[in-house]
Amino acid sequence: MKPAIVLLPSVGTVLPEHQCRVHQQGAFVFLMLIQKAFRFRLVPTSAQEQTFRQYAGACRWVWNEMLRERKETYKATGKSPSMYAQMRRLTELKQRPETSWLNDVHSQVLQEPIKNLQRAFVNFFEKRARYPKFKSKRRGLGSFSFPQNIKVEGNRVWLPKIGWVRFRKSREVAGTIKRATISHQASGWYVSILCEIETPPPEPVLPTDQTTVGVDLGLNDFAVLSTGERIPNPRHLRKLERKLAHAQRAKSRKRKGSCRSRKQAHKVARLHEQVANARADFLHKLSHRLTSENQAVIAEDLSVKGLARTRLAKSVHDAGWGEFLRQLAYKAEWTGKMFHRIDRFFPSSKLHMACGTLNDLSLSDRMFECQGCRALLDRDLNAALNIKHRGLVELSPVGQPGVHARRLDVRPATAGSPG
Repeated sequence: MKPAIVLLPSVGTVLPEHQCRVHQQGAFVFLMLIQKAFRFRLVPTSAQEQTFRQYAGACRWVWNEMLRERKETYKATGKSPSMYAQMRRLTELKQRPETSWLNDVHSQVLQEPIKNLQRAFVNFFEKRARYPKFKSKRRGLGSFSFPQNIKVEGNRVWLPKIGWVRFRKSREVAGTIKRATISHQASGWYVSILCEIETPPPEPVLPTDQTTVGVDLGLNDFAVLSTGERIPNPRHLRKLERKLAHAQRAKSRKRKGSCRSRKQAHKVARLHEQVANARADFLHKLSHRLTSENQAVIAEDLSVKGLARTRLAKSVHDAGWGEFLRQLAYKAEWTGKMFHRIDRFFPSSKLHMACGTLNDLSLSDRMFECQGCRALLDRDLNAALNIKHRGLVELSPVGQPGVHARRLDVRPATAGSPG
């Protein structure tokens, strides 16, 4: 008799906070569902590229029309139309002569903007996002999604009502295909294929002092590890800042709406895409290495939004701390490792790891002398060691020998204050 299989909820990029633990109970075997996206660059024909533009434009039009209806209805009646009422209106719009061109687009593709608009309003009312805005055709070509009936054969992907489209295959697509999103970047059209992969959850192992690393994020060095390793800050935007400034000035000299202005705008967009790709490549490689080499990764729960409102905003955005911490969280979960964030108000930089003295420091003090034992300390390395120790204290079971917590009164600080 085969054991029954029970699937745990989806994890990964969608639910990074969810924790899965493997265990067997009688005849039940628990599996973990991982949602993973595979992104490839498409090689469409000229006719297919024209169809992509038509689909993206139709989705933008549906979003704007439904947003306009919601605003006008709420202003007149005090209530907004439901998502299903707007889908019924979409069917009516297809039957009108002036909007009959909507029938050329796949019906489920046109329903996706309505679902996204509903989700945007939910996020707005729950204070997770701003009020939804109208989409402009001047800000990129946009994107559209197919929620089902996607197939992949070799280096081709099947899109309903469009057909087979070639793409540049860099790796195999694994798992069950759930949806595909077509988007346009400055370098061309891309497809993101979302798959669901069933896998047994890895066996959890309690971290030890030897298998745990503390990470102190910074701007001079992107990260200082508790092992003493310093990872330089690549400063991707700063490296191309002069090129971007030159390209922006050249664009400003072109006549608005002219062919040369559009060509120069494309060059500026390519430079911005180059910066984003280099940053993503660096963050993925570093997060993969840390989760592969260690059983537990400990970091601070930084207020990235708060730091992005200070005079260091440009450097904070260029570093990409928030994305790095997000990648550490879901990659640790996929591989059965532990990722833990300590309290942002814990004085990791000011507290001497050896003697426990709480020093008075300013942000410019990178090397300092401990006021208790007079030892010369490196601020970032001392912070990484304190982060590691604090994380082990919080992760260790009660009564575990060898790990002791210091009793400190932690004073709350502002979001942009140094730790």
